[in-house]
Amino acid sequence: PPAMIFWGLLSLLLLAVARGTPIGDQDEDIQVQENFEAERMYGKWFDIAIGTTCKWMKNYKEKFSMGTLVLGPGPSTDQISTTSTRLRQGDCTLVSGEYQKTSTPGKYTYYNPRWDVSIQSYVLRTNYDEYAVILMKKKSSFGPSTTLKLYGRSPELREDLMESFHQLALEMGIPEDSIFILANRGNFLWGEWASWDLLKWIKARDIPSKPNSLEIGCAGRRLHGQNMLFGQ
Repeated sequence: PPAMIFWGLLSLLLLAVARGTPIGDQDEDIQVQENFEAERMYGKWFDIAIGTTCKWMKNYKEKFSMGTLVLGPGPSTDQISTTSTRLRQGDCTLVSGEYQKTSTPGKYTYYNPRWDVSIQSYVLRTNYDEYAVILMKKKSSFGPSTTLKLYGRSPELREDLMESFHQLALEMGIPEDSIFILANRGNFLWGEWASWDLLKWIKARDIPSKPNSLEIGCAGRRLHGQNMLFGQ
């Protein structure tokens, strides 16, 4: 059945709703991928779909397009590096940062003191070589928000995975009009660059601290390096 891969999580969600506990209010209500292996998540992923309670993302969902997410080892053993690219106003924007590992494999945290933004990220489900479902709980001056994301190793995923993600988002209380598939606007996603080459290039040039335009990487479009939250 299409929702087979998510049955375990859906059962958890239904149990939380049945006992009147909003999902995500407590860590014990969130189950990450069983026997999670962080290293198998390394490499390039494509943004496929989003479900969110963030009103800003909902209002501007038509402007969101498919991008890439590259994961790799962080500067220290207790971190994971994240780098994403996406089109913004005709330019290819790069977002880079590090998430902290926690005592729970598959759960990561991020804090940006400049913007006073904190994120808890959970890898809910993945088979590592095809898809990954990641839950992000964000707290900022604008209030809390919950975002569910579907990633794929390729720009297209099986229809049953798309349907299961949609159903999961609904079960989490995300409104129907806040669940959307990201538009694939063409081949701007780093061309033939390998994931590890991209990470080495970013680290060598310290992109987060140098937000100047760079004439490289995005098929005829400028690349901007920024020190921002990945996936935003």
